[in-house]
Amino acid sequence: MPARTLSGLDVTAPDDFTGARNAALIIFDRSHLVAIPAWQAVLRDALVRNEGAGFYILIPINTAPRWLRSISEWALRLEISDSALQEDTAILWHDRERWLAAAGWPPTDQPLLTIASPDGTVHAIAPGMPRPGITARLLDALSVD
Repeated sequence: MPARTLSGLDVTAPDDFTGARNAALIIFDRSHLVAIPAWQAVLRDALVRNEGAGFYILIPINTAPRWLRSISEWALRLEISDSALQEDTAILWHDRERWLAAAGWPPTDQPLLTIASPDGTVHAIAPGMPRPGITARLLDALSVD
């Protein structure tokens, strides 16, 4: 689906994921932005060990008029000031509930971490912040068989 990164690039998720397996953090609420550095820290070592893996942040937001999109993107750039993270953070502008339903996921207000391939195959998923048991399983899912 079409998306736009905070650095201004038009992308398609998950087609433009560059890794054979990708850790995609999906953020549903502005308050969840604090989860980004925590997940990135947890995954950094695993991403180094798995050279073919990538890390992306997806922010589904309900469709809005163009002027409101511009303001929202500007505000998110202020909150996610790291230029590398801005490049890897994409906003999906459409009905969030329909997007979750199309993915086969129940409605949620928690951040989700998924391990996915560019073809859209989801290898693992976990809600909420990093937890030791779940994080280990997710890191295992980064490895390509």
